[in-house]
Amino acid sequence: MSRMLPAGAPARNHPLPFRDDSLAFCTLPSGTQVVAEIKTDNQGKLYLAAWPNYELHVATSCLLKPLEGDRVRATLDQKRLFITDILWRRQSGELELNSGEHTLHIIAPELILNGGKKIALKAESISLFSRTSRWVAECMNQMTKRWFLQADDAHRKIKFNENVEAENITYHAEEMLTVNGRMTAINGSAVVKVEGSQIHMG
Repeated sequence: MSRMLPAGAPARNHPLPFRDDSLAFCTLPSGTQVVAEIKTDNQGKLYLAAWPNYELHVATSCLLKPLEGDRVRATLDQKRLFITDILWRRQSGELELNSGEHTLHIIAPELILNGGKKIALKAESISLFSRTSRWVAECMNQMTKRWFLQADDAHRKIKFNENVEAENITYHAEEMLTVNGRMTAINGSAVVKVEGSQIHMG
């Protein structure tokens, strides 16, 4: 399915200002390809210069979102023009890939995204499925309201210091809990309580 851009201004009885589009305002057979610039009418709708009466659409194969001032190639299908290529862009700034209402799949043996300075992912839900995952960063900040981690085995190695701050901390081990340190201190400002069927000291 193509993506539709709003139709252009009402029919005019006199030719629009036209540069090198020599086929302006003539009847074109379906399948004809034209090259022209995208314009905006007084209602803010986009149309193709010299063909304001044709409905302007974006072909499914053209993922780059057209903007006013773009020099494009379009194919005529009855009373509709389908933008197939953006040949030149006057405006500077961001380029937007837009697949409309369709899901976009990218398939490749290897895929590399190089953002240079920054890569931002925004979605209601993000899922990552991989046999092996590796994250390498000089600084990593994670902020969330709820964090849940499940693994068969876990190992964490901190080279220098680790600090944990929480209102309450609970550790539960079904078999054994071991705390080792050359110097170990357990402090309680109010109460320190140790319970067990056997308590060994020393």
